Amino acid sequence: MNIQLDKNYLNVLGQINLDDLHIKQAFDYYRQRYQQSGLAQQFVKSSCSIDNQCGDSTVIGYCDRTMGKNIPKCRTPEGAAIRGSLQRCGLVRASGHELFRGCIVFPTLNDDGNVISAVGYRFGRIRGGSKAIVYWHKPELKAFVDVGMAFAKELIHAKAYH
Repeated sequence: MNIQLDKNYLNVLGQINLDDLHIKQAFDYYRQRYQQSGLAQQFVKSSCSIDNQCGDSTVIGYCDRTMGKNIPKCRTPEGAAIRGSLQRCGLVRASGHELFRGCIVFPTLNDDGNVISAVGYRFGRIRGGSKAIVYWHKPELKAFVDVGMAFAKELIHAKAYH
């Protein structure tokens, strides 16, 4: 009985992906900010570059650069975990800046309701070097492990030949 309980626990634990949870929380936050911003909603209604079908979506978000203020500081274990997760996924840069800062965000969901990609349309002032349209794709599972293992193998082979 104890062995069965351990297997069930490991199955449930294996299904929990904290990166997916943090991604969902980030896009939920963006959605809340969009619903509270009349200016962002007006931009979507009046923009010719945004399809009318997209404008009617219930998952539209707005990145108004306030999410970082609502995440615990990186010096705390919880804040470090959340910020690290969002950095690994590419939604937050090492500097703490959000990828979609100043953008209306249109996420794409898979069948399970998880965000797998998003497009952001910058509105307002676009600074030099900033892109008007920002694309993001969720990193594939184990992508970081594969890259790390390839790098380790490369180091091992380099040492073996010298």
